[in-house]
Amino acid sequence: GIRTSLADHNFRMLVLSYLFTGTVTHLFMAALPYYSAYVFDRVGLTAVFMAAFLVPALIASPLWLRANKRGLTKQKGLLISQSMFVIGSLALAAGSILGLAATVAIVLMMGVAFAGLQLFAFSMVPDVARAASADGSTAASYTGVWTATEATGTAIGPYVYSMVLAIGGFAASSGGQNVTQSSSAMTALVVGFTAVPALLMVVAMAFQRRYRLQP
Repeated sequence: GIRTSLADHNFRMLVLSYLFTGTVTHLFMAALPYYSAYVFDRVGLTAVFMAAFLVPALIASPLWLRANKRGLTKQKGLLISQSMFVIGSLALAAGSILGLAATVAIVLMMGVAFAGLQLFAFSMVPDVARAASADGSTAASYTGVWTATEATGTAIGPYVYSMVLAIGGFAASSGGQNVTQSSSAMTALVVGFTAVPALLMVVAMAFQRRYRLQP
């Protein structure tokens, strides 16, 4: 059951890595409207940034798959994708200085990374399940834990960002109009969107590096 799947070292490391990865990606999507509205002062840019993030994710998946077939291991591909997301997150801290075009380019790169995060992590689940039981008898428990992990990361990500905003004293908008924020609130808004997800992704990478299965 669940206890057996979590006793599997490789699966446990993969799950912990994906928990933090999922938290980061959903934090990113939850924070985009705030970044657009307060850093670029253009609420409408949320749709632009979201498209820049999701569209490359669709296009890049076949490219990641091709790289895998040509010798890029799933482990290395996942670590590369996580590293790209860390770099992108930190670069977004300078978005207001770099300008809109450069910021969109950074988000595009993060979209490519997002495709790798999904593709490689999900493809590892059947690998560890098969390694644990060749007849597939444990597959259901592995899949159940993975689904629960995904749902947990989805829920935690926005909460983490809200918590960072609250610590900074962020004031909610009133009547659909942005409120002038204090310097601490603006710092929290940017740090929560850049440094915090970068740090969480580094934690994910630390767990992923302890994954040893190479099918």
